[in-house]
Amino acid sequence: MLTLSRLTLATLAAAALSLGAEAPRYGVQGLVNLPLGDLKDFVDNKPGPGIGVHGTFDLGDGHMVRPRLDYSIYPEATFGSVKQTASNLSLGGDYLYFVAGKPEGLYLTGGLAAVRWSFESKLGALKETSDTTKFGLAAGVGYQWNATVGTEARFLHSRITKGFQANALQAGVTVRF
Repeated sequence: MLTLSRLTLATLAAAALSLGAEAPRYGVQGLVNLPLGDLKDFVDNKPGPGIGVHGTFDLGDGHMVRPRLDYSIYPEATFGSVKQTASNLSLGGDYLYFVAGKPEGLYLTGGLAAVRWSFESKLGALKETSDTTKFGLAAGVGYQWNATVGTEARFLHSRITKGFQANALQAGVTVRF
């Protein structure tokens, strides 16, 4: 919980610094998550949909900060009589660097987040759930087509335990208002 509080404060501080540059814009994103590594095995390689909300704060000269809240779920995977699902709720912030020096066209992104993971396994009437909050990292590339619509691909990493990595490749479409 302490990590979540520090991350929230850092995101709010970055957002406050940017208020002088330009008025913030808010938006939504639709996501598709392709599981990798241990997460891929847990959900039987089934991609999961996601949704989110974000704010963008233009710092000028191609620099932007984007606080975001995302929710993703992976469909039920069946292994014999065992059924498993995974989902996550992520609160974090991204730094975007636009190559052209203005908030349009190609950009690079990196981000940090607190990720609340939920895992569930069912065997008949028996059900086991596990919830944990972990640190998450993201890096990717995107393209802002116009002032409203953008696309993005990101690699997400979140270490659940020493032997379980919840990684994913995420593709998304963003819409700003």
